[in-house]
Amino acid sequence: MSTLRAYGAATLGMAQRDWLLFVSYRTRFLTQLLSGFFSLVLFYYVSRVVGSRVFPSPDDYFAFAVVGLVVMGVLVSTISTLPMTLRQELVAGTLERLVVSPFGAVASIAAMTWFPFFFSVLNGVLALTVAAVVFGMPLDWSTAPLAAPVATLGAFAFAPFTLLVAAAVILVKQAGAGAGFLVTGLSLVGGFFFPVSLLPDWIEWASEVQPFTPALDLLRHLLIGTTLTSSPWTPVAKLLGFGVVMLPLSLLMLRLSIRVAQRRGTIIEY
Repeated sequence: MSTLRAYGAATLGMAQRDWLLFVSYRTRFLTQLLSGFFSLVLFYYVSRVVGSRVFPSPDDYFAFAVVGLVVMGVLVSTISTLPMTLRQELVAGTLERLVVSPFGAVASIAAMTWFPFFFSVLNGVLALTVAAVVFGMPLDWSTAPLAAPVATLGAFAFAPFTLLVAAAVILVKQAGAGAGFLVTGLSLVGGFFFPVSLLPDWIEWASEVQPFTPALDLLRHLLIGTTLTSSPWTPVAKLLGFGVVMLPLSLLMLRLSIRVAQRRGTIIEY
């Protein structure tokens, strides 16, 4: 009996330890609740598509969703991967080498986005190929090559989000959950998995104030021939304008976050 009591006490001690670790991350419980909520919202709107006349056929929705998945892969590889990579640099103690290198901390952190971006683009090309060859998804081969420069322009417009998340990692160290929320929120209002026209009026405006919706609209137009509601140059102008305005600001925020961490003496903390 004493052995059973000892094992029980030890088990409760382990559970107490895990609980204290859990609550030490103040937003973890909230993030888990919100993750479940976001999943409910996503599948609610996907269910609006099923059995409705939003798309002429299941194949049309499949093509719509495939392009959304490809762009989502690029989004996750940049915004979500960079915080993990940057935190690994902090834990391994290698970030300070980048800070004092001639290349500089800002340029080094920005350069970390290139490999995951190109790798995600390669995965996207393979996914489109499989969807076309195996599942018969129709691709508009006459305009599909134009998707490459549009993807480059999209990366230019997406980059500020990635750099702002990196700045948050430098300052608060734990920004992975924030990056996850950002990606999830954009997936709901950006038109990745269902048309933004299904959103209620009070939130539909969010699809117009970020670069992901125009990038998706233009890529879907070029790859699968969906109809644009305006001139093709309108989403191009939006992407270019967003990148021109926001990229210098995000680089400035990253530089400021590094300087603040240096003044606090927390640049190498994790």
